[in-house]
Amino acid sequence: MFKPQQIGLLVSLIGTGMAHADNLPQFQGEEVVVTASRQPQSITKTLSDISVITRDDIEQSAVTSLPQLLARQPGVEVVNSGGMGSQASIYLRGSNANQTVVLLDGVRIVSATTGTTALENIPLDNIERIEIVRGSSSSLYGADAIGGVVQIFTRQGSGTPRFNATLGVGDHGLFQSAAGVAGKQDNTAFSLQVSQQQTNGISATNAQSSSYNPDRDPYRNLSYTANLTQTLAAGQELSLRLFQANGKLDYDGYNSHGEDLQRSRQSGASLESKNSLTDNWTSTLRFSHSVDRQEHWTNGDMAQRADLYQTAQNEWLWQNDIHTGLGNLLAGFDYTQQHVDSSTAFDVSERSNKAVFIGYSGEFGKHLLQASARHDQDEQFGGKTTGQLGYGYRLSEALTARASYGTAFKAPTFNDLYYPLDSYGYAGNPHLQPETSRNAELALQYKANGSSASLTLFHNSIDNMIAITSDYSTMTNISHATIRGATLAAAKAVGNWDLSGSATYQDPLDNSGHQQLQRRARAYGQLAAAYDWGRVTTGLEWQVSAKRRDTTDSGSNVWLGGYALTNLYANYRFAREWTANFKLSNVFDRHYTTLYGYNTAGLGAYIGVSYQQK
Repeated sequence: MFKPQQIGLLVSLIGTGMAHADNLPQFQGEEVVVTASRQPQSITKTLSDISVITRDDIEQSAVTSLPQLLARQPGVEVVNSGGMGSQASIYLRGSNANQTVVLLDGVRIVSATTGTTALENIPLDNIERIEIVRGSSSSLYGADAIGGVVQIFTRQGSGTPRFNATLGVGDHGLFQSAAGVAGKQDNTAFSLQVSQQQTNGISATNAQSSSYNPDRDPYRNLSYTANLTQTLAAGQELSLRLFQANGKLDYDGYNSHGEDLQRSRQSGASLESKNSLTDNWTSTLRFSHSVDRQEHWTNGDMAQRADLYQTAQNEWLWQNDIHTGLGNLLAGFDYTQQHVDSSTAFDVSERSNKAVFIGYSGEFGKHLLQASARHDQDEQFGGKTTGQLGYGYRLSEALTARASYGTAFKAPTFNDLYYPLDSYGYAGNPHLQPETSRNAELALQYKANGSSASLTLFHNSIDNMIAITSDYSTMTNISHATIRGATLAAAKAVGNWDLSGSATYQDPLDNSGHQQLQRRARAYGQLAAAYDWGRVTTGLEWQVSAKRRDTTDSGSNVWLGGYALTNLYANYRFAREWTANFKLSNVFDRHYTTLYGYNTAGLGAYIGVSYQQK
């Protein structure tokens, strides 16, 4: 249970959190982000609710997977359907799991049938940095950005070539290894990272599930990223980026007590040309191809594949960044094609979308202004125009007040629209319209001298929400939701201490049913503290959540209990380039669940060693 005194503890301690530097270019020593406006921008001048996770943050944490890492960020809830490698859904500030856009080096790898990205298959060893933008972002990124955007940046090459490697073991037969090299030689920057992980797993389901099978569900993953950038001349760059992750997961299928197997593959390739046409005009042309593939074998029948769902996406992007004395301008064109290949015979298997977008950001004394607009023309449902306007006022050099208003939309998935009539009497609805939202924010944010703090009030009204009908026969635009709340986050470095924390209170309301939205808590938060002893760094992480509403297999309401988790870690730098890592998760072995009928891991341990050439 999430108690008032726990909220008080979060609020009292939250003003002492930690701040981190990053490896991006700096504006007079300030941290730079790109996702909030699609352009490099000082984080102190952005008018979005944004968080940054650096490589140092990843290495100095008690987590071993990307969903665990994201679950410790302000305004983020993660729901898992089992152990490592099982499907993980992200709820960004109360929005649905398919209302957040996930990008990998600017490229979206998504299932067009479910509308989600397989975050569980992206290994931490391949990641250099993550930026999380909360709030409506369709005016820059198009469909599905009602809750916001999570952009993952893989390791890039710069400076003298350096090697890295990690090796570790953990509970339930966990074994992880990775190796890579990144650097720059003359005019060529490059990076290559390969990682592998495997675990015997836990039983994904428990006795509450109709698909309960008490056997362990192993997981295997092999992935790589490769980046190559060639400077052809001053201001002229050509880049090639590749990504692939292959996952193999045993899972507990519906009413199945034999072996159930899922194979998944997420891959992406992009070719980008960035050209300085003038001193103040940069043009970027990019073509990307991505694939999300899921296939299943069920009930012990490994000779006959049960189903296949694959999304192939092609995207052509032309973006122009123009710097003027009055601010920065953005203008671009985006064309996307999606094709679904599946064992289920959809009436329609492909669609395309054309979009134009513009943006502006400027600073006038103490006043900050940011605006953007985008028009998407989808061949399924026609046109949709979204926009956003933000204003900020510098109360002091370190303190800024800001306000913003934006609209966004979510496109129906292929499952929503075209799923054929099945044996349960369900079929898709080709007449669905996009979900739409209106999001307003007020915030105070402080950042100076290794300290940061922010208080953000938000109100997101979502119309035409796509929901299943009461007789479970199809999907329809009948639902309306209102999500309002506040997030308090802060960070501070005090001597050898790094401290951070956040607390979110929200009212995620399904207006059509007058009840709390599924799997979202009214209150949740995190605290973290780390101390640098010299060659040893020790840390503690605490995560807490209130109860959440869910539904049983029969459709009745059930409440999942609140929980509090404690994690510990220690990093020992026993040589200049070598570090030993020790992690304990869920130290007090709390039994909890984030999804009805599915298990989460209990007490876990990890020990490893990492090498980073200096």
